Amino acid sequence: MADEFAFLGVRALGEQIRRGDVSVEEIVRATLARIARVDPHLHSFITVAGDRAIDSARHADIEIHEGRYRGPLHGIPVGIKDHIDTAGIETTAGSRLYAGRVPHKDAIVVRKLKEAGAIIIGKANMNPFAAGDSGWNPDFGQIKNPRQPDASVGGSSGGSGAQVAAGLVPLSIGSDNGGSIRIPAALCGIVGIKPTFGRVSADGVAPRSFSTDHIGPLGRTVDDVAVVLEAISGHAAGSSTTFGRPVPPYATDMAADVRGLRIGVDRAYCNVGDSTVLDAFHAALRQIEELGCSFHEISMPAIDEVFQVDNTIFQPEVLVYCEAVIRQFGAKTPAVLREDNAFAHAVSAYEYLCANQRRRAIQVSFARAIRDLDLVVSPTYFLARRPFPPTSDMLAGGYPAIGSYAPQFVDAMRYTLPFNLLGLPAITVPCSITERGCVGLQIAGRAWEEVAVLRLARAFEEATPWHGLPPPDL
Repeated sequence: MADEFAFLGVRALGEQIRRGDVSVEEIVRATLARIARVDPHLHSFITVAGDRAIDSARHADIEIHEGRYRGPLHGIPVGIKDHIDTAGIETTAGSRLYAGRVPHKDAIVVRKLKEAGAIIIGKANMNPFAAGDSGWNPDFGQIKNPRQPDASVGGSSGGSGAQVAAGLVPLSIGSDNGGSIRIPAALCGIVGIKPTFGRVSADGVAPRSFSTDHIGPLGRTVDDVAVVLEAISGHAAGSSTTFGRPVPPYATDMAADVRGLRIGVDRAYCNVGDSTVLDAFHAALRQIEELGCSFHEISMPAIDEVFQVDNTIFQPEVLVYCEAVIRQFGAKTPAVLREDNAFAHAVSAYEYLCANQRRRAIQVSFARAIRDLDLVVSPTYFLARRPFPPTSDMLAGGYPAIGSYAPQFVDAMRYTLPFNLLGLPAITVPCSITERGCVGLQIAGRAWEEVAVLRLARAFEEATPWHGLPPPDL
């Protein structure tokens, strides 16, 4: 029974619930049993809220039995990244410094999930304070990749990626200010989407960089993430981080034909990565052409400028959070936050304002470059297999050499970070899953046009064999 529901999609699982073929409590108990058996090897959860989840499941069963079915997420188990507030459930931001911190109020994204009937199963492991792509947490353990247990799952939403790929939950909510949803999703062979900045509320999420933080879902299929994205999107009362834009019916609208879509690609830019990544990306381009799309050469913003601008903006913004932590914990504060704090004080107000002006110029220039295009594609991450870092330093590299080239941290976010700075929607969908690792295809779009992003991702998913594949031996 523990594995019966492990790899069902949201719609299939939801339909069984709606028809009464299975109770929500049965699903939640099976989910908890699988977590208890599998997760000690993966470390994808920090907290499992078993008793609360069972209570919520019983309440959901009563509602459904009385004809108050809320929709496709009613009764679906969901994981939540551990720096997103959950009322009554410990929320540590991945650090033992915050052990025992139990919020009194849900983050808005969690509130929306509960309103849709989802069941919060527990809190996902992560890089402490959402720092880095290593997937290493010195307090709660290395997060292992279900497809490659001797390799990292990536970060910082690594626990969310691992628990979805392992069939522990069908959906998990992560955050992304440089690739932290898309990188773990790519390395785990699943789907992850970062919507347009301001589409999903970040209220109640420990801030990393408040002008580039994005909240979004990870799931095993495009349809799964579309369902949950529709539920969590839109302005909510009390939110200071969303815009009042109407939310399209993503799951319905993305079914349109992709023939005729005009796709931008910067082939010279998309040349950094191991051979598995680059071979899979080129094969993906051929597949997209077979779907009836056309490619048009564009120029991505220069990565060195993107990093310089982003870092100058990031440092003062993270200072707001760092200083609060340092005031509370003093010398116990992890080195990564003390270093962020020191760097932030070196950035002047003038430099911060100039960087924001440069960001706006980059946004305008790129919007003009793609105004006649529908989408932009690239690899998601430059490695198919990300080794564990050599130390417990959450920012440690440990990237393998690519030929004679020694990769740098800038390479890890080469493909993802620009779309955080630009604030544009971007999804990763698997384009290769082999013994050499997993490769993600990144599809990005214009502001507020998640439907187009989902549309191509779904068509590509349907035309390829990678979606929904369970990992071996799980």
